[in-house]
Amino acid sequence: MTRGTGYEVWFLTFTDPATGTGYWVRSTYHAPKRGSHQAGVWFARFDPTDPSRTFGIHRRSDTWSMSTGAFAVRIGGDCFMSSGHAEGSVQAGDRTVRWELSYPTGAETYRLLPDVFYRGGLAPTKPFSPNAHTRITGTVWVDDEPAEIRDAPGQQGHLYGSRHAERWAWAHCASFDGDEAIVVQALTAQGRRGPLTTPFVTSIGVWWQGRWIRLTKMSRRRDFGLGRWRIDVENRRYRLSGRVEAPVRVMLRARYEDPDGTERFCHNSEIASARLALFERRAGGFEEVGLFESRGTTHAEWAGRTPATAVGSEFQEVGP
Repeated sequence: MTRGTGYEVWFLTFTDPATGTGYWVRSTYHAPKRGSHQAGVWFARFDPTDPSRTFGIHRRSDTWSMSTGAFAVRIGGDCFMSSGHAEGSVQAGDRTVRWELSYPTGAETYRLLPDVFYRGGLAPTKPFSPNAHTRITGTVWVDDEPAEIRDAPGQQGHLYGSRHAERWAWAHCASFDGDEAIVVQALTAQGRRGPLTTPFVTSIGVWWQGRWIRLTKMSRRRDFGLGRWRIDVENRRYRLSGRVEAPVRVMLRARYEDPDGTERFCHNSEIASARLALFERRAGGFEEVGLFESRGTTHAEWAGRTPATAVGSEFQEVGP
């Protein structure tokens, strides 16, 4: 949890299986080095058939409360997120959004990074997935038009830290074609130590046949660019190879701030795609044991210090 200067984030991402629409609901707390603390509510809808219907709203707020004994975050008077439940509303211009969502909880929290990064200050941001493979049910109203959500595959995420990474790519999918028992959590990030940047740390978890397979590597080479991420990582027993991708027309650009005021720009799509092959080491070498394909059901983002002008849509910011 955030103590003093820092930031904290709680979020849901999910894909409506009936329409293919992707959603991102996010609550944030920002404690800068100078100035007033502030909270925020974020909502985004990603339409797979009509990019003009894709939009995002970020509402800042001067009022919030956070429980110290359980996961319960309230921002403003109408946005609430807790274990198994999220509700709220945002408005920007003539557009209004409201949501009431619930999801089962109780799974073991998955740590996106190796355990060593959760001790001390080695990683400036510590990401978690308390419910990496859950099902969202409820209703989302956009301009009073309801979308009934039933058993939408998704996840609940949580992270906190003193500053964002310099650059990163992230992906999550719990809805691969033909097999919803497979989950992939993927993160590659570069940090900074004083004037120097660190190597990229890539950590990928694959939930397969009832267990997590973790694969990690460190490299000075960046394996991603805007809308594309080439994955090739292995451990002693397994190897995962493939790609995550999204065209710029299905992305939204979000502006984040570090506690010292430094900006990051996150280019997000909740309707990205992935094609990943899992190999197991056998007597004669690696043998393919699984092919995981996602067409528009992967949640992904590409981020750094520079806004990508190729991404023509961005979150509309409102509030104090």
